[in-house]
Amino acid sequence: MNVNNVFTTKSEIVFNYLKNKILNNELEPGSDLIISKISNDLNVSPIPVREALKSLEMEGLVELEAHKTAKVATFNLDKLYQIGTIRAGLEGYAARLAADYITDDQILKLNDILNEMNDAKEKKDSELFNNKNMEFHRFIYKIPPFPMLYDMIINVWDGGKWTRAIFAMSPDRMGKSIIEHHNILNALRERDNNKVELLIREHRLNASKQLEEIIRKQNI
Repeated sequence: MNVNNVFTTKSEIVFNYLKNKILNNELEPGSDLIISKISNDLNVSPIPVREALKSLEMEGLVELEAHKTAKVATFNLDKLYQIGTIRAGLEGYAARLAADYITDDQILKLNDILNEMNDAKEKKDSELFNNKNMEFHRFIYKIPPFPMLYDMIINVWDGGKWTRAIFAMSPDRMGKSIIEHHNILNALRERDNNKVELLIREHRLNASKQLEEIIRKQNI
């Protein structure tokens, strides 16, 4: 593990290292995260480890308690359902508004992102796919001149970032997601408000439902 990369801080390296292990189920929910052991494994001081754990806590992947060892977070099915439902409503409405304002250049940009998502799918790179998926959606939600709505979406999104685990936990979701994204982009290209809102809602609920099924099967 190279912790001297000038382009990446040590805390970011620790963050990415732990996040990948959590999402790939190498670190199981409820397992302890011992700062001294992580420091030794990655040859870093405890400071970047603590910083990384705080960032992972913000993503919902780690639970920190005062004077206790950090633990890998357990998935909360009730919270998953709430976040999925709320996001479906907010994001669907934002996409509906975007259809009124989207330009041809913005459609081309979304198409480029979608191509990058497809490349990530072919490489079976769930992390890259997830990043491009997030870029695709956030690009859409920034189009309408309603920054308060965008902030609401991001706040809910950030409140349950562990929902992003779906592409790591279920790689086949990438293929289904690509199809859904193509349909969303076509609806935006047609400037069809009703259709794009419906597609976004279904897309969000489909992802949440599949993640919920995975969690139930794994008894997380």
